[in-house]
Amino acid sequence: MSHTHDHTHVMLVLGAGIGGRGVALTAVANQSTDWHIVVVDRDADLAAGLAQAVQSAGGTAESASVDLTDLAAVEHFRDALLVRLGRVDAVIHLVGGWRGSTTVDADAIAAWAALLPGVVTTVQTTSVAFREPLAEAASGRFVMVTSTAAAHPTQSNAAYASAKSAAAAWVRALGDSFRDTPASACIVAVKALVDPADRAANPHRKYPGYTDTTELGQRIVDLVSTRGLAPVTELDLTKAL
Repeated sequence: MSHTHDHTHVMLVLGAGIGGRGVALTAVANQSTDWHIVVVDRDADLAAGLAQAVQSAGGTAESASVDLTDLAAVEHFRDALLVRLGRVDAVIHLVGGWRGSTTVDADAIAAWAALLPGVVTTVQTTSVAFREPLAEAASGRFVMVTSTAAAHPTQSNAAYASAKSAAAAWVRALGDSFRDTPASACIVAVKALVDPADRAANPHRKYPGYTDTTELGQRIVDLVSTRGLAPVTELDLTKAL
Protein backbone atom coordinates (compact mmCIF):
# COMPACT_ATOMS: atom_id res chain seq x y z
CA MET A 1 0.00 0.00 0.00
CA SER A 2 1.40 3.35 -1.04
CA HIS A 3 1.15 6.42 1.15
CA THR A 4 1.18 9.96 -0.15
CA HIS A 5 3.33 12.88 0.86
CA ASP A 6 2.12 16.43 1.36
CA HIS A 7 2.97 17.42 -2.21
CA THR A 8 1.20 14.46 -3.78
CA HIS A 9 -2.25 14.89 -5.29
CA VAL A 10 -4.78 12.07 -4.93
CA MET A 11 -6.86 10.96 -7.93
CA LEU A 12 -9.66 8.41 -7.64
CA VAL A 13 -10.22 6.51 -10.87
CA LEU A 14 -13.65 4.88 -10.64
CA GLY A 15 -13.70 2.06 -13.18
CA ALA A 16 -10.65 0.07 -14.28
CA GLY A 17 -11.70 -0.59 -17.87
CA ILE A 18 -10.02 0.91 -20.93
CA GLY A 19 -11.11 4.44 -20.02
CA GLY A 20 -9.79 4.20 -16.48
CA ARG A 21 -6.56 2.69 -17.76
CA GLY A 22 -6.10 5.57 -20.18
CA VAL A 23 -6.68 8.17 -17.47
CA ALA A 24 -4.51 6.53 -14.82
CA LEU A 25 -1.51 5.88 -17.07
CA THR A 26 -1.70 9.34 -18.65
CA ALA A 27 -1.78 10.92 -15.19
CA VAL A 28 1.38 9.04 -14.25
CA ALA A 29 3.09 10.14 -17.46
CA ASN A 30 2.18 13.77 -16.73
CA GLN A 31 5.28 15.26 -15.15
CA SER A 32 3.72 18.52 -13.92
CA THR A 33 1.74 16.91 -11.08
CA ASP A 34 2.66 14.07 -8.76
CA TRP A 35 -0.47 11.93 -8.72
CA HIS A 36 -1.20 9.05 -6.37
CA ILE A 37 -3.82 6.93 -8.14
CA VAL A 38 -6.56 5.09 -6.27
CA VAL A 39 -8.26 2.62 -8.62
CA VAL A 40 -11.77 1.51 -7.65
CA ASP A 41 -13.67 -1.24 -9.44
CA ARG A 42 -16.19 -3.87 -8.40
CA ASP A 43 -13.76 -6.37 -9.98
CA ALA A 44 -10.93 -6.41 -7.43
CA ASP A 45 -8.53 -8.18 -9.81
CA LEU A 46 -9.12 -5.64 -12.57
CA ALA A 47 -8.53 -2.77 -10.14
CA ALA A 48 -5.36 -4.38 -8.78
CA GLY A 49 -4.09 -4.98 -12.31
CA LEU A 50 -4.42 -1.31 -13.21
CA ALA A 51 -2.78 -0.22 -9.96
CA GLN A 52 0.12 -2.55 -10.78
CA ALA A 53 0.38 -1.07 -14.27
CA VAL A 54 0.59 2.42 -12.75
CA GLN A 55 3.36 1.26 -10.41
CA SER A 56 5.21 -0.39 -13.29
CA ALA A 57 5.04 2.93 -15.14
CA GLY A 58 6.77 4.63 -12.23
CA GLY A 59 3.77 5.96 -10.34
CA THR A 60 2.22 5.21 -6.96
CA ALA A 61 -1.14 3.51 -6.80
CA GLU A 62 -3.46 1.36 -4.77
CA SER A 63 -6.71 -0.42 -5.55
CA ALA A 64 -9.99 -1.11 -3.84
CA SER A 65 -13.24 -2.93 -4.52
CA VAL A 66 -16.16 -0.83 -3.30
CA ASP A 67 -19.90 -1.09 -3.91
CA LEU A 68 -20.35 2.36 -5.40
CA THR A 69 -24.14 1.97 -5.40
CA ASP A 70 -24.11 1.97 -1.58
CA LEU A 71 -23.66 5.47 -0.09
CA ALA A 72 -22.68 4.11 3.33
CA ALA A 73 -19.99 1.93 1.75
CA VAL A 74 -18.64 4.87 -0.26
CA GLU A 75 -18.58 7.11 2.82
CA HIS A 76 -16.76 4.41 4.80
CA PHE A 77 -14.22 4.13 1.97
CA ARG A 78 -13.84 7.93 1.87
CA ASP A 79 -13.27 8.21 5.61
CA ALA A 80 -10.58 5.54 5.60
CA LEU A 81 -8.95 7.14 2.58
CA LEU A 82 -8.85 10.60 4.17
CA VAL A 83 -7.36 9.19 7.37
CA ARG A 84 -4.52 7.61 5.40
CA LEU A 85 -3.98 10.06 2.56
CA GLY A 86 -5.34 13.30 4.00
CA ARG A 87 -6.90 14.58 0.78
CA VAL A 88 -8.73 13.82 -2.45
CA ASP A 89 -8.13 16.18 -5.37
CA ALA A 90 -9.91 14.50 -8.25
CA VAL A 91 -12.64 11.91 -8.73
CA ILE A 92 -12.88 10.49 -12.26
CA HIS A 93 -16.13 8.63 -12.89
CA LEU A 94 -15.87 5.97 -15.59
CA VAL A 95 -18.50 3.57 -14.27
CA GLY A 96 -21.53 2.58 -16.29
CA GLY A 97 -22.64 -0.06 -18.71
CA TRP A 98 -24.88 -0.20 -21.75
CA ARG A 99 -28.16 -1.88 -22.61
CA GLY A 100 -30.32 -1.19 -25.61
CA SER A 101 -33.81 -2.05 -26.74
CA THR A 102 -35.64 -2.52 -30.03
CA THR A 103 -37.95 0.41 -29.40
CA VAL A 104 -39.59 2.32 -26.54
CA ASP A 105 -41.17 -0.71 -24.93
CA ALA A 106 -41.09 -2.88 -21.82
CA ASP A 107 -37.52 -3.91 -22.65
CA ALA A 108 -36.52 -0.25 -22.55
CA ILE A 109 -37.97 0.03 -19.04
CA ALA A 110 -36.06 -3.09 -18.01
CA ALA A 111 -32.89 -1.62 -19.51
CA TRP A 112 -33.45 1.59 -17.53
CA ALA A 113 -33.79 -0.40 -14.30
CA ALA A 114 -30.60 -2.31 -15.09
CA LEU A 115 -28.60 0.80 -16.01
CA LEU A 116 -29.76 3.09 -13.21
CA PRO A 117 -27.48 1.77 -10.42
CA GLY A 118 -24.26 1.83 -12.45
CA VAL A 119 -24.83 4.95 -14.54
CA VAL A 120 -26.75 7.22 -12.15
CA THR A 121 -26.54 5.98 -8.56
CA THR A 122 -22.74 5.70 -8.63
CA VAL A 123 -22.49 9.34 -9.76
CA GLN A 124 -24.79 10.33 -6.90
CA THR A 125 -23.01 8.41 -4.15
CA THR A 126 -19.48 9.38 -5.15
CA SER A 127 -20.31 13.05 -5.69
CA VAL A 128 -22.13 13.26 -2.35
CA ALA A 129 -19.37 11.45 -0.46
CA PHE A 130 -16.50 13.41 -1.98
CA ARG A 131 -18.12 16.83 -2.46
CA GLU A 132 -16.61 18.37 0.67
CA PRO A 133 -13.05 17.05 0.16
CA LEU A 134 -13.14 18.29 -3.44
CA ALA A 135 -14.52 21.69 -2.38
CA GLU A 136 -11.72 22.00 0.17
CA ALA A 137 -8.98 21.06 -2.29
CA ALA A 138 -6.92 23.74 -4.01
CA SER A 139 -8.39 22.67 -7.35
CA GLY A 140 -10.90 19.86 -6.75
CA ARG A 141 -12.39 18.12 -9.77
CA PHE A 142 -15.27 15.70 -10.24
CA VAL A 143 -15.17 14.40 -13.81
CA MET A 144 -17.92 12.33 -15.43
CA VAL A 145 -17.47 10.70 -18.82
CA THR A 146 -20.68 10.63 -20.82
CA SER A 147 -21.77 9.70 -24.33
CA THR A 148 -22.85 11.99 -27.14
CA ALA A 149 -25.78 9.56 -27.48
CA ALA A 150 -27.31 11.19 -24.39
CA ALA A 151 -28.13 14.29 -26.43
CA HIS A 152 -29.68 12.25 -29.26
CA PRO A 153 -32.09 9.71 -27.77
CA THR A 154 -33.31 7.04 -30.17
CA GLN A 155 -35.74 4.19 -29.72
CA SER A 156 -32.83 1.77 -29.35
CA ASN A 157 -30.97 3.73 -26.67
CA ALA A 158 -33.88 5.29 -24.76
CA ALA A 159 -32.78 3.91 -21.39
CA TYR A 160 -29.07 4.62 -21.83
CA ALA A 161 -29.58 8.16 -23.13
CA SER A 162 -32.01 8.91 -20.33
CA ALA A 163 -29.69 7.55 -17.64
CA LYS A 164 -26.67 9.45 -18.95
CA SER A 165 -28.76 12.63 -19.20
CA ALA A 166 -29.91 12.21 -15.60
CA ALA A 167 -26.34 11.65 -14.41
CA ALA A 168 -25.14 14.74 -16.28
CA ALA A 169 -27.91 16.85 -14.72
CA TRP A 170 -26.76 15.68 -11.30
CA VAL A 171 -23.15 16.62 -12.10
CA ARG A 172 -24.23 20.08 -13.25
CA ALA A 173 -26.06 20.50 -9.93
CA LEU A 174 -22.88 19.42 -8.16
CA GLY A 175 -21.05 22.16 -10.07
CA ASP A 176 -23.62 24.69 -8.85
CA SER A 177 -22.74 23.64 -5.28
CA PHE A 178 -19.07 24.40 -6.06
CA ARG A 179 -19.74 28.06 -6.99
CA ASP A 180 -18.05 29.54 -3.92
CA THR A 181 -15.09 27.14 -4.10
CA PRO A 182 -12.19 26.49 -6.51
CA ALA A 183 -13.72 23.12 -7.42
CA SER A 184 -15.30 22.21 -10.75
CA ALA A 185 -17.70 19.52 -11.92
CA CYS A 186 -16.70 18.41 -15.41
CA ILE A 187 -18.58 16.43 -18.05
CA VAL A 188 -16.56 14.92 -20.91
CA ALA A 189 -18.53 13.51 -23.86
CA VAL A 190 -17.30 10.85 -26.25
CA LYS A 191 -19.05 8.75 -28.91
CA ALA A 192 -17.14 5.66 -27.83
CA LEU A 193 -13.64 4.74 -26.72
CA VAL A 194 -10.89 2.79 -28.46
CA ASP A 195 -7.54 1.77 -26.98
CA PRO A 196 -4.25 0.70 -28.57
CA ALA A 197 -5.10 -2.98 -28.06
CA ASP A 198 -8.36 -2.55 -29.99
CA ARG A 199 -6.54 -0.86 -32.87
CA ALA A 200 -3.83 -3.52 -32.93
CA ALA A 201 -6.40 -6.31 -32.98
CA ASN A 202 -8.43 -4.64 -35.75
CA PRO A 203 -5.86 -2.83 -37.91
CA HIS A 204 -8.24 -2.24 -40.82
CA ARG A 205 -11.11 -0.84 -38.76
CA LYS A 206 -11.50 2.95 -38.92
CA TYR A 207 -13.30 3.65 -35.61
CA PRO A 208 -14.96 6.84 -36.96
CA GLY A 209 -15.68 9.39 -34.27
CA TYR A 210 -14.15 7.27 -31.53
CA THR A 211 -11.88 8.84 -28.90
CA ASP A 212 -8.57 7.15 -28.15
CA THR A 213 -8.16 6.39 -24.47
CA THR A 214 -4.82 8.22 -24.49
CA GLU A 215 -6.57 11.37 -25.70
CA LEU A 216 -9.33 10.94 -23.12
CA GLY A 217 -6.66 10.58 -20.47
CA GLN A 218 -4.81 13.68 -21.60
CA ARG A 219 -7.93 15.83 -21.74
CA ILE A 220 -8.98 14.71 -18.26
CA VAL A 221 -5.48 15.28 -16.87
CA ASP A 222 -5.64 18.78 -18.36
CA LEU A 223 -8.98 19.38 -16.62
CA VAL A 224 -7.73 18.25 -13.23
CA SER A 225 -4.45 20.13 -13.60
CA THR A 226 -5.86 23.49 -14.77
CA ARG A 227 -6.89 26.00 -12.13
CA GLY A 228 -9.67 28.52 -12.50
CA LEU A 229 -12.20 26.37 -14.35
CA ALA A 230 -15.87 27.32 -14.32
CA PRO A 231 -17.92 25.50 -11.65
CA VAL A 232 -19.46 23.46 -14.47
CA THR A 233 -17.13 22.63 -17.37
CA GLU A 234 -18.20 20.55 -20.35
CA LEU A 235 -16.12 19.14 -23.22
CA ASP A 236 -17.25 17.24 -26.32
CA LEU A 237 -14.25 15.28 -27.57
CA THR A 238 -16.00 14.40 -30.83
CA LYS A 239 -15.84 18.00 -32.01
CA ALA A 240 -12.72 19.41 -33.66
CA LEU A 241 -10.80 21.87 -31.53
